[in-house]
Amino acid sequence: MKKVLIICGPTATGKTKLGIDIAKKFGGEIVSADSRQVYVGRNIITGKDLPANLKPQISKLKWRDRYLKYYEVDGVRIWLYDIVSSGKEFNVSYWKECADLVISDILSRNRLPIVVGGTGLFIKSLTQSLSQIHVPPHSLLRIELANKSAEYLFDYLNKLDSIRAAILNISDRHNPRRLIRAIEISLSKTTINYEPTNYELFLIGLTAPRAELYSRIDQRVMDRVMAGAAAEDPILAADPPRWQFQEHQIARQQLTWFAKQPRIHWFDITSPSWQIEAEKLAIGWYNQ
Repeated sequence: MKKVLIICGPTATGKTKLGIDIAKKFGGEIVSADSRQVYVGRNIITGKDLPANLKPQISKLKWRDRYLKYYEVDGVRIWLYDIVSSGKEFNVSYWKECADLVISDILSRNRLPIVVGGTGLFIKSLTQSLSQIHVPPHSLLRIELANKSAEYLFDYLNKLDSIRAAILNISDRHNPRRLIRAIEISLSKTTINYEPTNYELFLIGLTAPRAELYSRIDQRVMDRVMAGAAAEDPILAADPPRWQFQEHQIARQQLTWFAKQPRIHWFDITSPSWQIEAEKLAIGWYNQ
């Protein structure tokens, strides 16, 4: 069975850096599993951490009406950034379609796919079949909720389905259309069918004590402000404490989500030898 490595966990734990380090050793490529990084632009805000002026390359992999792109950083390809324009609909079903295309291509070239990210539902879609993704629109519900505020809709969703509410990014939490869609899916009576994956998955999770995680997030936000985040989102960049608080919320939600997921091998990034131990474990799995 073909092998796929997954590196997951909350924001600001160095998942992409570890992914690139391992990719260099294994001959691997990164597949981003981040719901904010699928959108074109906002590279600084969403932490794509790409070198200045680096341009994406167009692949031969076609998803629906477009060709997927990748960036090459330190000789390692990073896939599934910049899939759609900002404001366009994008969901876990779309991500899964793209991920399957990219993972199959990487494997066909005898390289190791390394899925890296903090969007739990994206990662879960690789391990379990989420058949409720294709829920049809609910016309009456949309009429009923049409004039409700984003705050009202998010509170409604949170009471209805706290897990789904927890995985929404900042943009989605303030977008009534996306909140109503999330409510539609949560209200659907369609059940989830779990099916075996076609890949042998190995999951590494990165974490840190809450205080250390918040400190890293705060520094990361300030670094992004200094890097020019105001050009991408002047309102968010003008209020770093508010931005930091929002990132803290995301981290708490990610910690809650991943704590409930099985088969993750966790590493505390404050431990001096964590990366050596993580890489050793991954090498042992890969060479089996």
